[in-house]
Amino acid sequence: MLKENATLTTLSLFQNNIGDSGVRYFSEALKENVTLTTLNLCENDIGVEGARYFSEALKENVTLTTLNLCENDIGVEGARYFSEALKENVTLITLNLYKNDIGVEGARYFSEALKENVTITSLDFDDNDIGIEGARYIAEVLRENVTLTT
Repeated sequence: MLKENATLTTLSLFQNNIGDSGVRYFSEALKENVTLTTLNLCENDIGVEGARYFSEALKENVTLTTLNLCENDIGVEGARYFSEALKENVTLITLNLYKNDIGVEGARYFSEALKENVTITSLDFDDNDIGIEGARYIAEVLRENVTLTT
């Protein structure tokens, strides 16, 4: 349905426990969808596999500008998948990863991606235990990245 939908621009599935299996379906649809710009999947038990599926979709999707994945559990490996996708994605502007346990290494992966990404303007890493070292990675990339504003 989402693959062929020509009108839906915003979809919120906050707290629906769709998990990695559910994300797999959305990811396949997102590869072909040309209207959805905002997707909220906050608190849906999405883990590393879900992050992998979504990352693949972000490499192909040309319309999604806002993705909210707050309070899931993508972890360090999920952060690696997303950071790779951000190197290729040219439409995503806002990414909310609040409380996803990405840690120091996740911050490092994202800092590398943000050296190449020229569209992200807002990135939320709140409550991810990135520590001083992770903060240093992000601070370093802010010297080079000219698009991040919040």
